[in-house]
Amino acid sequence: MKPGEILFLNRNEVAQFITPAEVLELTEKALVEFSLGNAINPSKLILPTNPYHNGHINSMPSYMQYGDVAGVKVVSVYNENKKKYGLPTTIGTIILYDPETGMPKCIMDGTYITDQRTGAVSGVNAKYLARKNSETLAIIGAGVTGYTSMQMILMALPGIKEVVVCNRTASRRDAFIEKAQAAYPDMKFRGIEDHKVALQECDIVVYATTGDIPLVQYGEPAEGVTVITVCEFLTKKAIWHFDHWFADFAECAIERYNDGGRMGAEILGFEWEDFDLDDISGEIGDVITGKLPGRTDDKEKILAGAVGISVEDVICAEHVFKKAMEAGAGIILDLQNL
Repeated sequence: MKPGEILFLNRNEVAQFITPAEVLELTEKALVEFSLGNAINPSKLILPTNPYHNGHINSMPSYMQYGDVAGVKVVSVYNENKKKYGLPTTIGTIILYDPETGMPKCIMDGTYITDQRTGAVSGVNAKYLARKNSETLAIIGAGVTGYTSMQMILMALPGIKEVVVCNRTASRRDAFIEKAQAAYPDMKFRGIEDHKVALQECDIVVYATTGDIPLVQYGEPAEGVTVITVCEFLTKKAIWHFDHWFADFAECAIERYNDGGRMGAEILGFEWEDFDLDDISGEIGDVITGKLPGRTDDKEKILAGAVGISVEDVICAEHVFKKAMEAGAGIILDLQNL
């Protein structure tokens, strides 16, 4: 491409040039580089559109020394999109830059990468925090992130023998199981109606749900369980159930939960108690690199919550960009008219 030109890639093209296995590997690499201090990843800037619209838009820039990669993801999360408009709840756009000049070089759909790397973080958390003999996985919330989390955990932990699925709408739960059974014919699947059953019966429980009050707050986790929250809102009462709470980006997690909690408390009229950094045991990247221990015995109850960080998106986007350029895919646009 000439200076000032950009490559445009739509969702189908992005999906063509990266596999779930590659996303899992690249996401873990991004978390390692973040832990080692080889990345610049500010806390995400959140634009809430409440009370005018039920959603928010995040701006997530980052630079990573590994691969000399720079970019920004802008992602909107509107919880009523599917019900009202038949649109995805989460919609992302990623812009990659030449880190030397700051010139944009690619604009691509970021929704597919967001869905995949969100699941990949669940896979990484399970790999490093779950008991090594884990055999049962529960997915609470039969949506896209629940499915990608299942995919990535099954790759990361091949010893899983059963997947339990819970969703408040039985038809969505059953559709999830039907799709998953076709993809994993040798895996045992079953549906349940109460998420609290999963906390008692399963080794790993993934909460891929959205709501004003966290479901995990109202359950009693069994000894040795690993709970991974993807979209789940958290409160102090929720984390009191656990021996340790790990995050992907501690500072950003505290900001996100406190901001959302204060707003929810004001709207719904409940009491809110702020989190602080002392509430978090550490970051998953530091567990991967050995800076911190993760699980220290099989009886610990572990909570892992991911808010998502830009380096995970940008490292995957750079991979897609290079593959697309090699294949001559996408559309080249003259953005700057230089």
